[in-house]
Amino acid sequence: MMAFLPLPTGAPMAPTDPSDTLATTLQTWLEVDSTSGEEKAFLELLEAELKEAGFSRIDRQDVAPGRYNLLARTERPARLLYSTHVDTVPPFLPVRREGDRIFGRGACDTKGGLLAMLQAAKRLLAAGERDLGFLLVVGEEVDHCGAKKSVELSHLKEEGLERIILCEPTINRVVAAQKGMLKFTLKTEGVAGHSAFVDRGTSAINKLLDVLERMRQHDWPTDTILGPTTLNIGTIGGGVAANVFAPSAQAQVLMRAVSPIAPLLQTVEALAGEEARVEGAVYNDPVFFDPPEGYEVATVPFNTDATYVSELAPVWLVGPGDIRVAHADHEHIDVSDLQAGIDLYTELGTLALRTQR
Repeated sequence: MMAFLPLPTGAPMAPTDPSDTLATTLQTWLEVDSTSGEEKAFLELLEAELKEAGFSRIDRQDVAPGRYNLLARTERPARLLYSTHVDTVPPFLPVRREGDRIFGRGACDTKGGLLAMLQAAKRLLAAGERDLGFLLVVGEEVDHCGAKKSVELSHLKEEGLERIILCEPTINRVVAAQKGMLKFTLKTEGVAGHSAFVDRGTSAINKLLDVLERMRQHDWPTDTILGPTTLNIGTIGGGVAANVFAPSAQAQVLMRAVSPIAPLLQTVEALAGEEARVEGAVYNDPVFFDPPEGYEVATVPFNTDATYVSELAPVWLVGPGDIRVAHADHEHIDVSDLQAGIDLYTELGTLALRTQR
């Protein structure tokens, strides 16, 4: 007589909801602080995740003492790289979930998108694709040091790299163009003196305000795709007391550019004239992409690592989440957006691997 194993008692176990697993993983990632300069712990977690997923070759690319990028590949050369930055802006935020929505620093910029990429890559690996990998960089939120360093990985082009899918929160729309960026400091000098005697001193603050007003009123370039150039006066400082002419003053300015930066910077310097010095200028030109046909596209006003990693291969810039809540104290992403991101990254990865031969 055949013996049967006894049936388990109690209520049957409910199947695991994939969205719950996704949410739990993201919450775990968000609990790991990866503020710019402090990315190591998160990178160690990701290295283990990538190995478990099937990426057998993982290299650390040194960027600065204690900081490195991760390049993960299978046993084969990568024709496709999924890429994003692992650092976040400060401050670190408590992690919580409210229904479909997960809150925490990096939820949309860009740990949520990275998780969607990893799940998409697992799908491709399960389908037999091997010519893919990951490039995860540090420092995007400050100076793009990781992406700048990644350009030294030029051997990837020789090995056959053909496409990079770069993650930033674009509400899952593929980006057609991104604005450039010009950041600089304006400095003015005055002559300190008693403010009651206007012939005995000169206010550096007044000089600075005059220069800034000229810049605010200037007719900056516009573009039919990217729209207008914008100018933001981010910080102003100077002076010692209300009854003293300010001996020095300075302002930090950031412009979102729609045209090449070199002539834009020349205009800035001309507007500064003899009254102000333009110092510490850092910039990136606008970038125009080649989005695939059949997908919803967008233009973005913010700066990304695409400026640098596009030297390795053509870039598709896209990701789940809304940049308008990035860097905010209520930064969040919806699990449904993550799931849509997984599907999109899977489709784009498949398209890249099957058409870029």
